[in-house]
Amino acid sequence: MSEIAWGLASDRIAIMLAVALIVMTMLAAGPLHPVDNFLNELPRPFYDLLREPLIFWPDTVASRMVALPVLGVTAVQLAYWHRSWRPIVLGAVGVFGMMSFVSVIKLASSRGHAKNFDPDFFAGPGNVAFPSGHGANAILIYGLVLFLIIRFGAARPHVIRGLAFCIVGIALLQSTVSIYLHFHWFTDLVAGMIAGGFALRVTIRLDRMFPHGRTVEWWPWYGEGARVAAER
Repeated sequence: MSEIAWGLASDRIAIMLAVALIVMTMLAAGPLHPVDNFLNELPRPFYDLLREPLIFWPDTVASRMVALPVLGVTAVQLAYWHRSWRPIVLGAVGVFGMMSFVSVIKLASSRGHAKNFDPDFFAGPGNVAFPSGHGANAILIYGLVLFLIIRFGAARPHVIRGLAFCIVGIALLQSTVSIYLHFHWFTDLVAGMIAGGFALRVTIRLDRMFPHGRTVEWWPWYGEGARVAAER
């Protein structure tokens, strides 16, 4: 356990993302209120006409209802191809870790929703706007899909680049829609994406710390001979 903790604590990218999240939290608590208020009070042309279509399509792209099935299908397919539980384990650990991490911050900050036009923290029970769960989903869940594809060599470089651009597009689209619909403050979304990036980096680091063969003998569809060989 100490080796795992040291391995995570020594990851420079994870440390940078953790520091960035702390800084963004401090800025969102006060200094960036003018930015949040400015974007939240901008005119919303065609709001009544676009509200429902935006809620039922673009806003759901980064929801767990859409993103988790994409991750699940990818993980199961790669697990079957490579006869390893690792893709499934990585997907489950990453999502559970991110959800727990974001939930703790939401409950601790208790920030009011943008529709209430009050960006203060500690607004009381039921206020869980900070950080954005959809922002974290866009980076962590779709980022895990991309990482698993890269990790198990399931696509060519130009396809991987295209998928990376899609993730950026999903994050930007979801952020724009959330601000337009008064679902989140701007700083909620930035912090959510940083939190998702942090959880993704920790998951990648954990993958590198465990030998690949650790989950091979768990695979149930090898047959008895292959299972015995794996155990040797």
